Parts: sequence; C-alpha cells; structure tokens
Amino acid sequence: MVLGKTSNLDEVEMKTHNRLVPTFPWPRVTTTTEEPQVPAYRVGELFQDGRVRWPECVHYGYGPYGHELTLFVADPTHEEIDDVRQGDAQFALTNLGPVFYFAFRFGDSAAWRDVPYAWHVQHPESRATPSEAGAPEERALLWISLVGADDGVIRAQRGVTLSPSFTRTLHWAILDQVNTPFDPLECTLAIAETCRLRPNASLRLVRASAWSRGNS
Repeated sequence: MVLGKTSNLDEVEMKTHNRLVPTFPWPRVTTTTEEPQVPAYRVGELFQDGRVRWPECVHYGYGPYGHELTLFVADPTHEEIDDVRQGDAQFALTNLGPVFYFAFRFGDSAAWRDVPYAWHVQHPESRATPSEAGAPEERALLWISLVGADDGVIRAQRGVTLSPSFTRTLHWAILDQVNTPFDPLECTLAIAETCRLRPNASLRLVRASAWSRGNS
C-alpha cells in the first residue's frame, strides 16, 4: 500500500498483488433513487459501523458513490495522513488481460503503488457501469479515504478530479470488462502471471496507457 510504513511495504505489496483484493465484503446499499454525490462517511468516523479491524490493503471501486480509492493502513503517521489529505496526487492505469491496475502516488517522496480491478468480482450492489456516452471533457471525481487498519477510523479524506483523457480511458476499461464474458480462472491466472513477470508497481507502470494528476 502506498502509505504503509517503510518496514511494511514489501509485506503489503505481497498482500495486494498476490491475490485480488478489490472486493468490499459488504454491499453499500443506496436508499434513494438519486445516487449520492459524496460518500456517507467522514473523517473521525468508523469506515463501517461496528468494525474496528481491517487487513492492510488498498481498494479501488466504482459504485454508488462514484470512483473510490480506500487505503487501509495500520497506525498511519502524520506525514502519511497529510500526503493523502493534501499531497500531490498522481494516477496511472495499466490494462493487463482481464484486469486493470489502478496506480497512485500521494506526495513527492512516496513510491508508486497499484491495485487490480475486476468489475465482475465486485459486490453487485457496490458496483456501477459508466455511461457509454460521456462528455469529451468529463472529469471523473475520485474519493480517497485513508482508514486506520487497527481501529477502523477514517484518518483523511478528499476528492480529486481526474483529467478528461484519463476519465475516458478508465471508463472504457470498466465498460470493456462489463461487456466481456468473465472467467474467474482466467482472471486468477492473469494476476498470478502479472505478479511473476512484473512483481511491483514500477514494472507494471511501464505498460500504463493513461496518466493523470489530481485536479489537473
């Protein structure tokens, strides 16, 4: 995870990339016909009511609250919190077979990290489908949350916009997954092969097809 302590980076990298971990284990139910524009959780609150422990990992998803990137970090430092809250935000997208990797970096000194995404393995009530007729200058809004893995409390949160070209590429990548028959075994093998050939985010970034800075 990009914001894990230096001593834990290798361990978190293995947790994130040796298995597909982008699926929330619960549905985020929307109770109105209008989709909310912002997440229903805030800094200082529990990310999920009643839950105070999370595995250290990263989740990217596109669902009822739009695009969300959630980082679960044990005992995050003030620097890590500040990086998520106001540091320079950079993003990249790499398509590798039936999954794509959403890469990110917060702050100039942080390393690039990424997380695999497969639309079909998201909880049905926690996933959405982008419009195929998006405006050319559409800028997706990405909500970023940093959650304490050891207490479940949201430590930092902000929304950033993605560039129009990155937004289009990201939405096309999701739509391509939606419209392509899904084979769980193929997905698992593709991730395993990617981990073998490109075992870290910097190697996967060589194949990136889109880049963006937050609010650029």
